[in-house]
Formats: sequence, C-alpha cells, structure tokens
Amino acid sequence: MRCNQLFNKQSSSILVLFGILLIMVVFLPSPSLAGVLFQQNISYEVAQGDTISAIGVKFGVDSKRIAGENNLDPAKALRAGQKLRITENRIIPETMQKGILIDIPGRMLYLFDGGIPRMAAPVGLGKPKGNGEKGWETPEGRFTIKGKLRNPDWKVPESIQEEMRREGLAVKESYPPGPKNPVGGYVLQTSIPGILIHETIDPLSVYRFRSHGCVRLLSGDMGELFENVETGMHGESLYIPIKIAPLSNGRVFMEVNKDVYGKIKDMQGEARRLLKKSGLLNDVDWNKVMRVILEKTGVPEEVTRKKNSP
Repeated sequence: MRCNQLFNKQSSSILVLFGILLIMVVFLPSPSLAGVLFQQNISYEVAQGDTISAIGVKFGVDSKRIAGENNLDPAKALRAGQKLRITENRIIPETMQKGILIDIPGRMLYLFDGGIPRMAAPVGLGKPKGNGEKGWETPEGRFTIKGKLRNPDWKVPESIQEEMRREGLAVKESYPPGPKNPVGGYVLQTSIPGILIHETIDPLSVYRFRSHGCVRLLSGDMGELFENVETGMHGESLYIPIKIAPLSNGRVFMEVNKDVYGKIKDMQGEARRLLKKSGLLNDVDWNKVMRVILEKTGVPEEVTRKKNSP
C-alpha cells in the first residue's frame, strides 16, 4: 500500500441538494466521443470558519474562480451567512453503466449508476516527481473494489516508513482507529496493489496532488461513496489532460488540465490527434484550441468553428 493520509462537508452528490440551491445540467455528447459536459450552478451560504480555499476544495473549483465570480478579495475573511455563487463546469472524460471513474488530471471521482453520474466528488491524488524526489503517482487502469473497511487499524507501508526516516520524522508502524488515523474512518480496498480510496484527515490535500498514490476524499463524500459502493464493483482511473465534449447540436467544448505527471510530450499534437480521432478536426477553430491548451485552466471552453470561417 502506497498511500498516506475530517472535514464535515455536505455531500457534493449531484442528486442530493442538502440545503443548497443547485441547477445541474449534463449535456449529452454526440456518438463520436464519450466526453460529457457537466455543469452545476450553486448558491452557497458561508458557514462559520469557511475560507475560499476550503470551499474550493469542497466543490472541486479553483478558489480564484470563486473569488472572481463573487468579486471577493482573497485576503479578506468570509462572513458567516454570506451567499456565494459557485459554478462547477467540467468535462467527464468517459461514461460507464455502473462503477467508479477517477479523472486524474481533473482531480475528480464520479460514481455511475444506470449510465448516470450519481455522485461527483473532488479527490486528492499522488504526488508527481519533482526536485529530485520520488513521485507517488496514482496509477491509471481498471480496478475492482476488493473490500470495505470501517475504522481500520492502518499498517503503515514500509516504503512510507522509509520516507519518514529519510525526512527525520518519527517512524510510525501503524495507526489505530481514531482522529489521527491518516486513512480516516472509511476505506475502499482496490485491486491495484497499494492503492486505497479513503477518507482523509488532511482536508486541504483534497483537489491536490499530495498523496502517496491513494485517492483521498473529504469526510462527507467518502461516507456517501462508502455507502453506495459494493464489493466487486468495477472502476477505472484515467489520465486524460485534454478532454473533448461534442454536443448533439454541433458545438464542441474542450477542457485542458495541467499534465502534472508529465506524460504528454506534445499537448498540441495530442489535441490534434484526439480531434482527428473523433472526427472533429474540421469543426473547431484552431486558434481557440491553442488558447485553451496554453491557458490550461481545467475549465471547459467552446472551441467550435463558426460556419463559413476558414
């Protein structure tokens, strides 16, 4: 097991409103590509102690976008009871009939049932290589849920113990159930060696790349996922920084995330390859495509070519 690491958060399930006014739209794609454009408009009431960063983690939205959408000064504290507008806008890279889909570059987990994403939750994922340090990348691939553990006694893997020694930290061999257990109270064991899907006691590591390969969720999200996942359920983790969603009305949207694991040598070439494969190369404005690739905002942008334009 390679992973490491309570945040009382209301679930971000797309089917449970939990006191938040929410308008959700899933734009179905054309048959040429599986990407789905997903949008939610949320009216959120600030709770005591909330910060823009924590709210961003809660919904999987960059805190700068929240500040900009609400004309907020990031340096000023939020006021309890303050109403915020939050727009969730992303492309789900693929769909499945039933199971778990993890979008690694997008830092999101989706739970499908009946071909519909019943739950969308931000996740924390494995650290990339950098500054001469070993990476702990979350692997791509298909997996199966092998077991469900509640309040586990977590045995710290030897690889993480060795890292503790190198960093001069006190070496822990195990953590009993409780508030200091890095994997929290809910754990899903996967068939990928060393990889768990689990709750985290480090909420600000969610929607970031800070784990030892495992998939971290906030407490409320993990509790909901745990209750709705069965042993034997299938899942897949995908590494697709460039996602395309063609709509049935001919519009084309593209989302580009940072290639955090450095797997794509040529982002422009990859975009061209995906567009050509999906039969959309002549339907997009390449200047718009280039801008989206350059900015890498992780937000879907329309790249449709206007009719009669070259």
